[in-house]
Amino acid sequence: MLKDYEMQKSQITDFLKKAAFIADNSTCGYKIGCVGVVKDIGQKISPFAKKDPQFRRKDGFIYLKTWNETLKGEIFCQTCDKNNKRICIREVENLKGKDIQKVCSIHAEANLIAKCAKYGIQTPEMTIFLTNSPCYICAKSIIQAGIKKIYYISKHTDTSGIEILCKNSIPCEVTNF
Repeated sequence: MLKDYEMQKSQITDFLKKAAFIADNSTCGYKIGCVGVVKDIGQKISPFAKKDPQFRRKDGFIYLKTWNETLKGEIFCQTCDKNNKRICIREVENLKGKDIQKVCSIHAEANLIAKCAKYGIQTPEMTIFLTNSPCYICAKSIIQAGIKKIYYISKHTDTSGIEILCKNSIPCEVTNF
């Protein structure tokens, strides 16, 4: 399957499709999906992971799927319009990627890194597949986590995340299917 992180186009496409499919699980209006894939070197994994339906250990690899997720107690984006749709604080205040963000969710990439920490999944050498390129804040977390490669379907409105990833020698590849 994955050999030294050189993947066939069909494998990349399959993981990106999975990211797109799970993006619908997002409880935020910004539907972003993420799939992390890392070689299974026999690391001890927390029992919490085994209870997570988005965790898989198969064919010598560990797979974890995440998305933008609103957490309990969130204070932003809790007001609803007349159709009972949540009003997004970022849209109301016209906030973009470079702005200090008030978000009603943990971003898919940060969610992935946090769950890896919780479950004991090693992130160095991980490849991630995203529906959107990372924002600047998530890009910094990706760098510190040691993630080695990123594939994504479309660019974030702010490309500073891609820029800092490239400056830190983390390949980012836009891939359409």
